[in-house]
Amino acid sequence: MRTTRRLDPRLTEGRNPRTRAIDRADSAMIVRMIQAEDRAVPEAVASQADALARVIDDVVARFRRGGRLVYVGAGTSGRLGVLDAAECPPTFGVDPGLVQAIIAGGSGALVRSAEGAEDSRSGGAEAVRAFGVSPADLVLGIATSGTTPYVLGALAEAASRGAGTAFLGCTAPPAEVAELADHLILPLVGPEVIAGSTRMKAGTATKLVLNTITTGAMIRSGRVFENLMVDLRARSAKLVDRGLRIFVTLTGASREEARRALIRTGGAVKTALAMQALGVDRALAERYLDCADGFLSVAVERFGGPERSSGYGGYPAAPGRPDGAALLARLSAAPARLTAARAAGAAAEAKGQRIAARRTGWTPGQHAAHLADFERSAVRPRVERWLAADPGASLPAFDDWTAGARPPERGFETGIAGFSAERAVTVAAVAEGPEPVGAALSRRARIGSETLTLYQFLRGVAQHDAAHETRLSERVHPALLSEADA
Repeated sequence: MRTTRRLDPRLTEGRNPRTRAIDRADSAMIVRMIQAEDRAVPEAVASQADALARVIDDVVARFRRGGRLVYVGAGTSGRLGVLDAAECPPTFGVDPGLVQAIIAGGSGALVRSAEGAEDSRSGGAEAVRAFGVSPADLVLGIATSGTTPYVLGALAEAASRGAGTAFLGCTAPPAEVAELADHLILPLVGPEVIAGSTRMKAGTATKLVLNTITTGAMIRSGRVFENLMVDLRARSAKLVDRGLRIFVTLTGASREEARRALIRTGGAVKTALAMQALGVDRALAERYLDCADGFLSVAVERFGGPERSSGYGGYPAAPGRPDGAALLARLSAAPARLTAARAAGAAAEAKGQRIAARRTGWTPGQHAAHLADFERSAVRPRVERWLAADPGASLPAFDDWTAGARPPERGFETGIAGFSAERAVTVAAVAEGPEPVGAALSRRARIGSETLTLYQFLRGVAQHDAAHETRLSERVHPALLSEADA
């Protein structure tokens, strides 16, 4: 039987002239045919290098503003998005919410095909709404054939909500996609070995593209030192071993010294490395890393000299990137993040992994009470005076807030509600004041012996929030405690 009529104008649906005899090939020939086609995939992905770099830059900028990368896809495309998102937390130590994925048909479509779900344009739009996509986020639609209604509906909804948009396909997309997407990534791998089987070359290209985007974004976010994944947290036997090996490789310490260092940080490898390199305690190491935007190399270079600040009042001179909107968003989100951290800590307790946190001696309720009291009595009064005072005004130094006195126990829910209410007032004072936010955050004042901007001060407050968030959720895998040198 012979046919010459083209099945479909889409490149991914075309018939491959090089594999028309594959149905009569033996196994060895089938393998060679498939491998010959696969060799074209890296070149197709390489052709999109500039577009990929632009997407990475956009993703990094959105991460810094508190945004997310959200994949949307159906079938193989959706599964690959879910896979890439799921691999980011264990590889780079990021919050699971930073990179997320929406798949047509929901979680059930991961293990069983839900082909009909991809035909619902309204379903894609509804999923984006349910995810709470905002202008801070970037939504990347994956549709190798270029026309999946679910993905197109999701992109249209994301664009209408002011979010950034990108599209990954392996054929020329329809005009609508070109108008909707801020970024187009189009590795044209050509027709598949079996016509329309986009789980093959198109799927391989998709995996390469997603690997490149998230790996590049994590490197640009300071989660890699040299070529080592220093931001991992040792929360499984495999990650414990990897974390110990990284610490030993970079410091020359013994494995036992590495084990003790990681216990002090709840398994956070990068923090342990900063403590070792800078000769400081955990709280100050975390502050220096934050002021270096997470880059270990920058923190060591910038803060490794003889002049170091100490205590809560010690704000490193470098203010970081003065992104006022991102800082206020970070401050506003603190109560929700602390609540999530408390839940993570409770889950770790149930698994017997809450060992490190027990050493702090504070209950979740005491953490929350401290934050509420600190915001009401120490942070907000200084912010209000800062905004009302003349430039260069002198504000009182922190006194007993650094003494580590045990706060009262009011219950976590009560404490966090109080903290949330107090923090909302603080943020509103800056965001809704008579001055533009940038001008307000640029105001200078003295606190104790230091002169700093309000931006620096509030970034220090955000670092204080983060320290408590870590203490609420931190855990040490039992393998880190029980391991002995071979």
